Amino acid sequence: MTLLNELKQKLIFVVGKGGVGRTTVSASIAYRYAQQGEKVLLVQWALKDAISQLYSIPACTHKESSTPHGYKTMNFSASESIKEYFVEHLKMRLIYNVVIENKHVQRLIHAAPGVQELFFLGRLFWLVELAEKEKGYCYDKVIVDSPATGHGLSLFGIAPAVANLGMTGPLAYECERVNKLLLDGEKTGVLVVTLPEELPIEESIETIPKITSQLLRPPLALIVNQSVNVDQFPAFNFSEEDFWFKNLLAKLKTNNAKNELKLILSILHKRTLNENKLTNWAKNQRDKKNNSLPIVSLPDLNIINQSNSHPQMLELLSSYF
Repeated sequence: MTLLNELKQKLIFVVGKGGVGRTTVSASIAYRYAQQGEKVLLVQWALKDAISQLYSIPACTHKESSTPHGYKTMNFSASESIKEYFVEHLKMRLIYNVVIENKHVQRLIHAAPGVQELFFLGRLFWLVELAEKEKGYCYDKVIVDSPATGHGLSLFGIAPAVANLGMTGPLAYECERVNKLLLDGEKTGVLVVTLPEELPIEESIETIPKITSQLLRPPLALIVNQSVNVDQFPAFNFSEEDFWFKNLLAKLKTNNAKNELKLILSILHKRTLNENKLTNWAKNQRDKKNNSLPIVSLPDLNIINQSNSHPQMLELLSSYF
């Protein structure tokens, strides 16, 4: 059974350091589930959405839009979400028009720490728990292409922090509901994405215990993007002794070119060593705490596949889950 078939959670956060490929991984997961006949929504929170760029389609907005791969996507807007909350959910259009739309209140909302995060989580809660009842539609999977690690991790801490303040009223009630959803391991899970490079791996090793502490359980899996691990992908069996390498080296005319080729080979070997380091760390964690942390490696398709088509790359990656 593949990893994605084992994941029963409806809400799945994809987190990781900036530049590790969270969007690519999120989109390939969404595509895989859509191919299995499930209704999937991929949620972003970005200044400029990245999903539409993968397909060369118009930029998506706060409202769900379709992708060529059969799943839907949206780009969260705090302003739109706040309007939905007061007008559609609380039925307080007058208060929204008179108070919330005031430019000074709007500045406060966007400047106050944690407010936008709460409404983002509230939107996710609505999609998972209330959309079917209130709007007559639902999704089998809600995949969250989370902000980069620092901001992404704050999502798991803001709701319980507010809930523990002992506040009352609608906002406190929303925080309690959101916190309950996040702590429910049968409904919510986290996938951590990294690259086989030193800094992303170090950050992942720091991130995983934080997620475990906040959600009271480890992530669902650790995904190594752009892997060149020869044990899993024989196509990456690079060695100075390999015939192809010697043949290519002999064709190069200058020492600089030859040294560059050797440097590339050295970098590839280093990436394998970094991935092995991460694998050993995960094994030690399992041995110490009896916590299962599956590792899924996705091959570096830029090396073994020459296709420049983003949709085709997503399709290929999805087969490795």
